[in-house]
Amino acid sequence: MDTTTLRRWATPLVIGSFMLMAVTGVMMFFHLEAGIIKAAHEWLSWIMVLAVGVHVSMHWRSFSRYFTQKPAVAVIGLFATVLVASMLIQGGGERRGPPGGQMQAARVLLNAPLHQLAGVTGKTVETLQGQLQQAGLKVSDISVSLEDIARQNQRNPGEVLNSVLASQP
Repeated sequence: MDTTTLRRWATPLVIGSFMLMAVTGVMMFFHLEAGIIKAAHEWLSWIMVLAVGVHVSMHWRSFSRYFTQKPAVAVIGLFATVLVASMLIQGGGERRGPPGGQMQAARVLLNAPLHQLAGVTGKTVETLQGQLQQAGLKVSDISVSLEDIARQNQRNPGEVLNSVLASQP
């Protein structure tokens, strides 16, 4: 593709993809995730990355001038700092949606002794032991947790939990 064609398409692609990212991002922020909003936001953001890359390369001389202006460098630096901080700081605030709750529930189930887990799943201890043995796991004691069983058998705890929950009583 020649530079004239790239110039003709770069700005409209940036404008269109920014519009898509802005609208879907605001909708996700307010939990208005109808249809494929989240997937569109995540996957079509690659078009924006590509379009901005082409746009910057086409306007490199103008773009590079911003790095010589103190106010512009301050704003760019601020966003770079926020970006790095957002990758380093552990989130501890509010949890939105089920993943946090599902993880917490999985941790509770993984740490419960086998005899208590039997009551929660509506199965007998013998049934759980059988399911675990069918999955190729050695179970020595009903007072150990699935986490312990996974560790003793060098298996992923999530797989062990799934082997217990997936089968019907």
